Amino acid sequence: MDNQSLGNIKFINCLPLHYGLSHGGFGEKLSIYSATPAQLNQLIVTEQLNISPVSSIIYAQNSEKLVVLPNVSISAENALESIILVSKHPIEQLKQARIALTSKSATSHGLLKIIMHHAYQASPEYFVSPLSLDEGVLEDAEAVLFIGDDALMAYHHQLAGYYYYDLGGEWKKLTGLPMVYAVWALNRKFADLNKDYVQMVYEKVTGGFQYGLTHIADAARTLQDTFSLTAAQIVHYIGLLNYQFSPAHEQALLTYYRMAHDLGLSPNITEIEFAKVVK
Repeated sequence: MDNQSLGNIKFINCLPLHYGLSHGGFGEKLSIYSATPAQLNQLIVTEQLNISPVSSIIYAQNSEKLVVLPNVSISAENALESIILVSKHPIEQLKQARIALTSKSATSHGLLKIIMHHAYQASPEYFVSPLSLDEGVLEDAEAVLFIGDDALMAYHHQLAGYYYYDLGGEWKKLTGLPMVYAVWALNRKFADLNKDYVQMVYEKVTGGFQYGLTHIADAARTLQDTFSLTAAQIVHYIGLLNYQFSPAHEQALLTYYRMAHDLGLSPNITEIEFAKVVK
């Protein structure tokens, strides 16, 4: 990895881009570094990467040194099956519970805290755990938050006796808005000094997504033997997501930032600054 590598989330939610980069020719002339959202968050904050998808709250926490690539996000209008709270009890009973958080992301932590505070008037004790259900995470917690492929597997292979809550759906019920989970962030100084490279990456990322979405059935078949999901389930899941970043998504994200700030989770962000590219 060098600092001009393009970060890449190694979850199914980025399948359209993976496929566009690997099968559509959009990965040519790019060095790509794949990792979890939490790992990519750390790499871009420490400038070991200069362009990468990051948990959307990372931009709010580092807006003085980051800008956002236009027209690209990982968003969902409603429930999305990959941000899941698994609980021993109904969510209304988690007022003072211990809740384990995935160690793989950041935005979802804030999302859960906002939902628990505003929708359920709850103040649980949160802690980060790398353990899965099979590894006994609920031996020390009343509920656990999963994201990405872990959450998708939990959603499609639900166990009797547990309660499952989709936080995308919970956010929609609370605010009536879509949720922006990830944006493509750039180091501000790097973007200013490397305009041609940023333009190339913008065209490859947006073009790669478009190619992958056009060929999503073929893309899904490349993963059906890797995960305990059928190609049809993968296509359905991708259809729940949105990869653009419209003015409506921008306003929804600013709402999330405002609510996160009110809970002391991030600075007050009233606007999002985008990298300058030719669209």
